Amino acid sequence: MTSTDPARADEPQTITAVTRRDIFTYLRGISRPWWGKMDEVTFLEGLYDLDQPPAGDSQLPTVRADMQQHRFNNEDLPDDWIFEDPRLELSHGPDKVLLTFLARMVHPEVAADSGEAIKHVEELNLLLGPDGWGLRPYEFLSGRPLYTPVRVPSSGPLVPLPLEDEDTGKLDLVLGQTFSLLDCAGEESARDLLRTAVLTLRRDGGFFNPIPGDNWTDATYEAVLTVERELLPTCTSEVKEVVWRTLQSVLIQLRRIDVQELVVEGDIRPLPNIPPDWRTQAAAPATPTVRGLRLSFSTTEFDVTRRDFTDLEIRGSQDNNAFHYLYDTRASRMVTDFVLDDRPQVATLCNVTIIKKGDTFTPRIKFWKKDKKKAGEVSTTQTMPDTGTSRAVKAL
Repeated sequence: MTSTDPARADEPQTITAVTRRDIFTYLRGISRPWWGKMDEVTFLEGLYDLDQPPAGDSQLPTVRADMQQHRFNNEDLPDDWIFEDPRLELSHGPDKVLLTFLARMVHPEVAADSGEAIKHVEELNLLLGPDGWGLRPYEFLSGRPLYTPVRVPSSGPLVPLPLEDEDTGKLDLVLGQTFSLLDCAGEESARDLLRTAVLTLRRDGGFFNPIPGDNWTDATYEAVLTVERELLPTCTSEVKEVVWRTLQSVLIQLRRIDVQELVVEGDIRPLPNIPPDWRTQAAAPATPTVRGLRLSFSTTEFDVTRRDFTDLEIRGSQDNNAFHYLYDTRASRMVTDFVLDDRPQVATLCNVTIIKKGDTFTPRIKFWKKDKKKAGEVSTTQTMPDTGTSRAVKAL
């Protein structure tokens, strides 16, 4: 019954049942019926041979007569009867049958005006895109576009509209689409930046650029890309521009033209777990605070886990040309020990002495443990199991 080319009827079906269902749902919800400015018979006879005998046990001579009887005489078929009627092959037939039907829907003779046709094409292309199909204009009739189905690159995961600010699941799909487009374009650095990133949308804080045509208003948004903090150095201005150009194109397709800028931020690391008795377990600070005043406290230790080695420089002793030492320029003090590991009760340190011979600096180092619960140097005692006596043990 269909007017499809028999040679194409056996082509594999690429428009899935899910897409067909969504298309039919959309068509059922539009304000104007699928036959537009035409009547049903005129619309369908441009696609099907309605003068053939109907299938099944119908007593009427043709499909046209069958439609006339049930649609207009008996009125026992709903407006959306075509979507489920097996004779029309819209729900289960070849892709070409459905696509030709949709192209006829947006024809200037059917659609009320070009604005209505464009709106239908935009919505239908969003639904067809993941299956690799779209409607494209190929010529004009009285200034209005005629559309034809064409193969297009798959648009990836479908993001249902509207795309709201708090739609975290949809925003993750948007990021996935951007990742896929960057991958296809060979932009590996920009692509890899998104692999573990999170996308959010937020108001730009009312920032307004008074430049004509820049689209900034007090209601515009910025796209915030949160990446692992270690990846921030790889986000150069060039990489950020590539990501934004691709992400913006996706957002525009999803009607978020109010997003005007991309901001890249590092992730926030979780706070440490602190026991209830942390005060008793915490080590005394090197410079204690009394009533809001920090008491200056002489120390020659340098914490390598928190400080920057660029703060250090080598200085010579005025009394001994061979002896040199490390000097902390930020704290204005000599450094003799480096804190390698600082725990509540014990710290591991490395003592460094620098000797200069000629033009060569030679470090002398020793590693030692500091019992932070005791002040000063103390001897450690150990009970010997064979004698029961105690001995002083000195250890570095």
